[in-house]
Amino acid sequence: MSEVRPTYDDEIDLFEFFETLWDGKWLISAFVALATLIGFGYSQVAQPKYDVSVPYTPNVYSVSAQQICGSNIGCMESEAVKRFISLLGDSWSKEKKSSTLSLSTMSPLEQSDYEVQIEQASTALTTEMFVEATTELALIQTELTDALLSTERVATNMLNAKRVIQSIDNGQSAITFGSVSVVKSSPKVPLILALSVVLGGMIGVFFILVRNAMTKRKEQLAKA
Repeated sequence: MSEVRPTYDDEIDLFEFFETLWDGKWLISAFVALATLIGFGYSQVAQPKYDVSVPYTPNVYSVSAQQICGSNIGCMESEAVKRFISLLGDSWSKEKKSSTLSLSTMSPLEQSDYEVQIEQASTALTTEMFVEATTELALIQTELTDALLSTERVATNMLNAKRVIQSIDNGQSAITFGSVSVVKSSPKVPLILALSVVLGGMIGVFFILVRNAMTKRKEQLAKA
């Protein structure tokens, strides 16, 4: 006795499915074209955004940073960058896992203007470190007793101050920088257009399938 397999009306017929989409290809294309046009229009009127970045290299670590961090180079670099950003402007930030400073803006300056700002801030930081080191050295030499001068901590602070002064006297800047890069980050026209095509296609397919389902439903009701 052969087994009779039941059939269900709600089974999906792939051939019919693709045939429905093929029949509605022009309507789907119209949705794609409309969505692409809207996406392109948005990309033209959207306010552009720019990313400014510049690589940096710390050269001199302040006496206070060495007192806080000891021999931890990463900590001293972080302290130097924090002080530099406070001079340059809080809109700048350090990129994670990279020796790069970055800034996002909708109104970028000329590359040369950023270079001038960075150079001025670097000079100001170098001067701060030099003044801090000379003040620390003078304080140690004039204010502390012989007993305190012989302690390891005071000797270390004196040595660090002398190193900072010598480095700056030899022409070292607190931080040196590479070339400034100004890149337009948004709107990303190719990505917007690609997403518009996909969205338009999805809306078109959805519209065709809904319309087809409604047509079938009406036919079933008419037959009933």
